[in-house]
Amino acid sequence: MQVTEHLKDKFKQVANLPTLPKVASHLIRIINDPLTSSSDVAFLIGQDLSLTAKVLRLANSAYYGVPRTITNINTAVVILGMKVINTLVLSLTVFDMFPGNKKNSQLFDRQAFWLHSLSCGLICKSIAKKVKRILPIDPEEAFCAGLLHDIGKVVLEQYMHEDFHKALQYSLEMKIPTIEAEKKILGFSHTDVAEWLTDNWDLPLEIQHPLTFHHTVANTPDCHDIVGLCHISDWLCYEAGLGPGKQYMAPPLQKHAIENLKIRDEDLEEIKLSLPEEIEKTSIFFEIVNG
Repeated sequence: MQVTEHLKDKFKQVANLPTLPKVASHLIRIINDPLTSSSDVAFLIGQDLSLTAKVLRLANSAYYGVPRTITNINTAVVILGMKVINTLVLSLTVFDMFPGNKKNSQLFDRQAFWLHSLSCGLICKSIAKKVKRILPIDPEEAFCAGLLHDIGKVVLEQYMHEDFHKALQYSLEMKIPTIEAEKKILGFSHTDVAEWLTDNWDLPLEIQHPLTFHHTVANTPDCHDIVGLCHISDWLCYEAGLGPGKQYMAPPLQKHAIENLKIRDEDLEEIKLSLPEEIEKTSIFFEIVNG
């Protein structure tokens, strides 16, 4: 992103954006180290009692379908795997950084937003599994990327509330996607904010790039497959009536993303039909996010 003086002035309003909590940032650093053990990961998470409780609730949810009750973090890491635990920790800590206002406005309904985010994550994971035969996209990284893809909107809602709402109102009046309205009213978009926010988080590029380029797939310098997957999943959410507010226009589908991933129409239809059941399985996730 080209940061002009105008943007710098705007960004001064959000100069105190939080950094990634220590547990999550440390876990990101060690998760792919072959010397890291499940005990190392469990010990790290166990230092945060609130996070530990949330991870255990999710580990015992219907989504993971574990046939026995998981009573401690070490068991959760062993049974679910370090990739899954990493996804849970990163997602939960990011959500906690931007607590929602219980009074949802007509322009930005936080519950609808998180439902959209969760749906996008689920679709990303489903598509990743279907294309795994030809493309090495990790389903857990895909889920995390989809879940966090619109985090820039939460930042704008929390730190630039008035300007962001002007952009949302403009998108409705002009019948254009919100990202186009953001650029017109703010001079930048939620994907620019996501890039700026995550620059110092040391996220894997497979997660960071979808947050930045899911509306401009052709511009991504790396990780084209997972960025395209996130773009398609976001679009499919709107098609299924699960946009971050039903009144907003869907961003246009970049068909080359579908062609690149070699996704079949019947695969997309199957995923769309199965989505309500998958959302039901992850209802505990939604409950935790919304307090």
